[in-house]
Amino acid sequence: MALLFIDGFDHYDPQALDPFGDPWLARGKAAYLSPQAQRIAGRRPSSYAVRLPAGPGGGYVKNLEAGRTGLIVGAALRVAPFANTGEEPVLLGVRDASAQVAHLVKLGEDGRLKLYRQQYGYDQPISISVTTAPARGWHSVELQVVQGTANGTLKVRANGVLAIDLWSQDTVRGGGSLLTAFAGAVPGQPCPVTVDVDDLYIADTLGTINITFLGDVRVDALKAQANGTLNQWTVEGAASAWQAVSDGDEATAIRAATAGLRQTFDVEALPVMTTPAIHGVQVTLLARKTDAGNGRVRGLVASGASTAVGPDIVLQEQLAWHTAVFERNPNGNVQWTEGAFNAAEFGVESA
Repeated sequence: MALLFIDGFDHYDPQALDPFGDPWLARGKAAYLSPQAQRIAGRRPSSYAVRLPAGPGGGYVKNLEAGRTGLIVGAALRVAPFANTGEEPVLLGVRDASAQVAHLVKLGEDGRLKLYRQQYGYDQPISISVTTAPARGWHSVELQVVQGTANGTLKVRANGVLAIDLWSQDTVRGGGSLLTAFAGAVPGQPCPVTVDVDDLYIADTLGTINITFLGDVRVDALKAQANGTLNQWTVEGAASAWQAVSDGDEATAIRAATAGLRQTFDVEALPVMTTPAIHGVQVTLLARKTDAGNGRVRGLVASGASTAVGPDIVLQEQLAWHTAVFERNPNGNVQWTEGAFNAAEFGVESA
């Protein structure tokens, strides 16, 4: 597949407290999120974004399940003014599985994008763009890294314009396959300047769709609004399954005691857009196991007479966010359309 992960930061507050009184910090949706991260108003009305404050807390880090030879990461980013500070904020980056080599995009004081290679903790400048993305405003920034010892490629886009395009590069430099995408700071390093992040996506370069830049995308969180046609899970603390999973109250839930049980929901319709192009759908679950032994679930989509499930998700004792991406509509194995999405049902299967 190509599309691996999306987040619009609309459906959770990283500062919400766990039972011990500490921030949940996205509950595992990110591999790491700065302890100082805040939910703020997003770049669209009635939406949210995440703020990564300047300081030692660091940024946003997302690890993937397996190393890849090509990764694309894009997001809407807004940087606080930082003129004459001597610091260049990290916008986006990709790091290999050995944590030896990272490629990252920084913002210069003149608003130009700068591409660096970081190896063994040292930043090596590679290229500087003519295209600018000045501080204070939201900008769509995208980075593509394809590995190769002499045929690797590095590309950076800003607001849909190809700002940096490098070919025949050694993008491996003795490191391993690609594993990690990050924003705001290199993993393990402080965030030098406050950076706001919205509408994040991560993709690889495999498959037949979503294998290049997706552009200035929006990620909308659409909640369940009614039960679907499959209702095999037990409801706890609510009048119906859809109310249990959409009310934001952890005292209400749905539970499956055996494998193979399915629960689907009718979700909210897509917001009104002129000509929406749906790159993929991500089913997002806040789930945990409640007994000893293995607990597993799968994301589920039902479209027409067809159903599809995602890979097994291994649950933990504590609540955590889990995701399953469906790039294609299983009803015909075609790309999603607005009508097909609004008619489909999404949910979960116990495994």
